[in-house]
Amino acid sequence: MYKVLVVDDEPKITELLRVCLEMQGMSVVCAGNGKEAIEAFLREKADIVLTDIMMPVCDGYEFVSKLREISNVPVMFLTAKGDTLDKVKGLSIGADDYIVKPFDPLEAAARVSANLRRCYGYDRGDNSKAENENKKIECGDLTLDINAKVLTKAGQPVDLTALEYKMIEYFMINKGRVLTKNQIYEAVWDNSIIPDDNSIMVAISKLRSKISDDSGDHIKTIRGLGYRMED
Repeated sequence: MYKVLVVDDEPKITELLRVCLEMQGMSVVCAGNGKEAIEAFLREKADIVLTDIMMPVCDGYEFVSKLREISNVPVMFLTAKGDTLDKVKGLSIGADDYIVKPFDPLEAAARVSANLRRCYGYDRGDNSKAENENKKIECGDLTLDINAKVLTKAGQPVDLTALEYKMIEYFMINKGRVLTKNQIYEAVWDNSIIPDDNSIMVAISKLRSKISDDSGDHIKTIRGLGYRMED
């Protein structure tokens, strides 16, 4: 049973999400602000976090920044703020997805389930992913152990967020192929509609900074088309 940490200062929202998530077979822990959330996470070790941004005591941005110091657990922002800068800021500090209020709680629960599947396991009906499971993929000095979900560079582990791991896995499975922004977004964010290019550009830039060095950049920009992973 997956455990979800729901963080929001509105009890009606946390209770509504609790009901819908438990209907999906998940265990739910709730907190009213970022300070309580950190304490709850250390105590409960949740598998995924769904957090509001505007909260008293400790807001969502501060909470996620602190959380990223101790864990790469997937994080989804639940917020009334829907403009591009807020989305980009959330993704840049370590969030993996976001849901904008007002929202359908059943859809929110389905999005949480989708992110859990992407982070912790594949749908066995997807043959291309099943064939790659339990394999190691190499790309230059990078080695991806899909079974252990670990990326190493020159033999040293690379610290990745859940979003960055999903992205590098998708790139390395499709090494040598040009991937459009739409394909990357659908595969990594589990959403078929791209709200803006900045979300992808920021995420790829952060990933590049972790896997590239003076000898070169593994993720090449193919002008007008997308990106390609190369040795």
